[in-house]
Order: sequence, then C-alpha cells, then structure tokens
Amino acid sequence: MPARTGKQFLEGLKDGREIWLNGEKVEDVTEHPLFKGAAQTMARLFDLQHEHPDIMLYDSPDTGDKVGITHMIPRSKEDIYRIHRAIKLWAEAHGGLMGRSPDYLNVTFACFAANADVWARRGNERGAQNLVNYQKYIRENDLVLTHSIINPQVDRSVPEAEQAGGEVSLHKVGETEDAIIVRGARMLATLAPFADELAVYPGSDIRPQDGKYALCFSIPMNTPGLKFICRDSYTKERSVFDYPLSTRFDEMDAVVIFDDVHVPKDRVFLDGDPIGYTEVIGQGYWRNYIIFQAMTRAWTKLEFAFGLAHKIAETTGVNVYDHIQEKLGEIWSMLEMTRSGVVSAMAGAFEIEGKGVWAPDDRPLLALRGLMPKWITRAVELLKIIGGGGYMLTPSEADLVGPLKNDIMKYYQARNSDALRRIQLFRLGWDFIGSELGGRNDLYERFYLSDSFRMTALNYRIADKTNPVKIVDRFLEETLKESKLLAAEVK
Repeated sequence: MPARTGKQFLEGLKDGREIWLNGEKVEDVTEHPLFKGAAQTMARLFDLQHEHPDIMLYDSPDTGDKVGITHMIPRSKEDIYRIHRAIKLWAEAHGGLMGRSPDYLNVTFACFAANADVWARRGNERGAQNLVNYQKYIRENDLVLTHSIINPQVDRSVPEAEQAGGEVSLHKVGETEDAIIVRGARMLATLAPFADELAVYPGSDIRPQDGKYALCFSIPMNTPGLKFICRDSYTKERSVFDYPLSTRFDEMDAVVIFDDVHVPKDRVFLDGDPIGYTEVIGQGYWRNYIIFQAMTRAWTKLEFAFGLAHKIAETTGVNVYDHIQEKLGEIWSMLEMTRSGVVSAMAGAFEIEGKGVWAPDDRPLLALRGLMPKWITRAVELLKIIGGGGYMLTPSEADLVGPLKNDIMKYYQARNSDALRRIQLFRLGWDFIGSELGGRNDLYERFYLSDSFRMTALNYRIADKTNPVKIVDRFLEETLKESKLLAAEVK
C-alpha cells in the first residue's frame, strides 16, 4: 500500500497490543487521555507526507507506489540530500523533541538492508535475506517501529548474561520448526504505544560464549507473550495552553517483557552468532546513517531552543545586556556548528565500495555525537538563566478566563508583548526546561546515543591520525636537521 495517512496510522494501533500504564492495561492508545495527544502528533507526521509529497515521498523501486523517502536506500549523493530534507521537515513538526519519530528506524533498516552482506557472514544468508525482505515490507506498508536494544539494569558490573543468573536479559529458550522462542526483558522501547512493530538488534557487544543472547528480529506489537510496561506519563490530563509540549510530544518509554514469545523464523535476522552481533553495528555503516538522522533532529531542537531563548529575551527586554547576548550567542554557535556538521556530512557523502550505495561522511557526525549531550543540556541551562524567575510567574489558562483576568492582563504584560503572549511564551519555555517532559528529554539527550564520555573517547580511538601525525613528524624532522650537533650529543 502507498504511504499511509494519519487516519490509517491511528487505525493500525487498534490491534490488541498489551500496553500497561499505572497498573492498568490500556485498551486503545488512540483514545486514552494520556496517550491521545502523542498519537495525534504521530498522525500529523503521516499527514505531512501527503501535504509535502515532493519532499516526503518517492516511487517504490518494487511497486511504483508512493512510499516514505526515509525508507530509501540512497544510491547517490542527491538521495542523501533528499532523505535529509524529509527528516528535517518531520523534526520541525515536533521541534526536535521526539527523538524516536518513525524516520529513526526507517533509516536504520534501510542501512541494514543496504549492507546485508555483513549480516550474511558465517552462514547467516537466510537471516540476511529475511532482513532485506523485512525492510521492503515496512517500506511498502509504511510501518512505525520501536526498538529495544539494551538489557535491563540489574548489575552493570558483570556481563549481561550473568545478571540475575542470566534469566533477565533477553535470550533464546527453545525452537520449533517455524519459530524461535525467547524469554527475558529489554529496554527502552521508546514510542512503543505508537509503533506497529518491535525491533530487537544489538546495543552492546557480548561475549563469544553468550550465543543464546545474540538475537536480532522484529515482530508485531500484538504478538502473544509481549508486554510493555510504561513509565509515568508526562502528558497528564492538562490544558494544551498550560503544557503545549507535554500534552503533544510525550513519545513514551517502556520496558518490554518477552514471556516465551514465538518469533517466526522468517522474522529472525540473527540467531546465536555473537561475532555477527557485534559486526552488524560496527561494520555496516550504521553509525553514518543513524547519527545523520539524529543530528538533523538535534539541529532542529537547537533551532527551537535558540528561537525560544531569543523571543523570551526580546519580550522582556533583557537582550539589551551583553551578558545575555553572550548566552544567546552561545546557543546560536552550537546550532550553527551542528548545521555545519550535517551539511559537511552530506557534502562528503561517498559511495560504499562495491555496493552502489551511498553513505554520509561520518566524521563530522561522530564529532557531534560526542558533543551533543553537552550542547543541548547546556542550551537548557542557558534558557533557565535567560528567562530567570519569569518561568515561575505564569498563570494558568483557568486564571486567564477567571475573575482576575483584567488584573493579569495589566500586570503580566511585557516590553513588546501583551500578557497573553508573554504567559504563553513562558509556559512553552517551562515545558521545555522544567516540566517532567523537560526533565525526561534532558536525560534522553545525555544517553540516547550512549554518553558523551564514552563517545568522545571512542572518537579518539577511531580517529584517522595519519595526517596530524605526519604534520608533527615533519616538524620534528626539520628541527632535527637544524640541530645536528645537539642531536649528535643526545645520541
């Protein structure tokens, strides 16, 4: 079928999946008051595909139907630019707040399918073909995926297979003619209430002896034995005016429990190969694609933060002070460096040798991956300073229609704004920096692509040091030639 509309997407969520919130099973996430807002936001993303088909859609290479362009396997540098434009449009629709919008895993599986040869190693040709077939399936049916790639936090001081006797981490416990049987738990299935399918693939390396934990597969959300336990909802039953972000963009996170789940063998991509479990992420250009998507979204989120900071400063007049201008300039600088990094990644896109597939240059993206957990949290800190106590002086929508309305309109006005717009602006700011959703997003940005410490250290280990070392060696040689007597004495 062609790309879905928002209405079609919402209908697809009514499939009997087992979503638990506050001790109760949620019967219909599209109507539940704590899920409805985000469900509607997701539906809006699907409708945008049809409002901007020149950006969001392309002709399926198999059916000719119009399908989502973030499923595209790029075959040229221009394709990289086209995918970027679609990611950016979707990110602007949610201000960069939804880190697991559908394009995240669309891009991931396009990458996996484009590098199926890595999955096919050591006799896994069937698993690799299953993956290629699956990528086509989600593309042609315009499905939304969530994923759970990390085992639960029981005891991080020991290998995952040894936590709680090895029974908590997801593992294989049996097999039938048509399926493998899996048991255990995984985290953190962001977007679970609003996804059509759940994907499981590597989030960390495992030991050679832990083959039963080396599993990659994807199954429908309503698969028997699959349970999703959600964290607290940050939506609450609130006014959109009072909480303009929380009521619409809480994508939700969940722990997934696999209670002897049968995974059809045609949905299994890797089974029992701990070496392959490591290679499919490290050697398949995955980081090029997924960090490209993530940094395009981060660029948009920094745009949102800068726009918000500027409007708050301008509204209250504090932007006349140079120390506030310096803070605004710092946010802009982070924004501009992120934009430059994404543009550089597209400009440096290259063809993967022997595959006819193109990938963004990962060097600027890797640098951004190490910096972004610091930058976005820093932008939030600067927003707090710029807005100051104004975030705590915001009447609610109920106050604005109550008996003190006239007083509020008089005493809450700003330099170049009436009270209504000033209150609205500061409530938006508070929802971004200080609400439960704001706190969750701060934590999310710190860890969703691993923490800054580990990623920055990894950047050093994988960095191409050839030319920097060559420059230093040249200076050492030149110095040695000009100091022959001293060099002789040292020897």
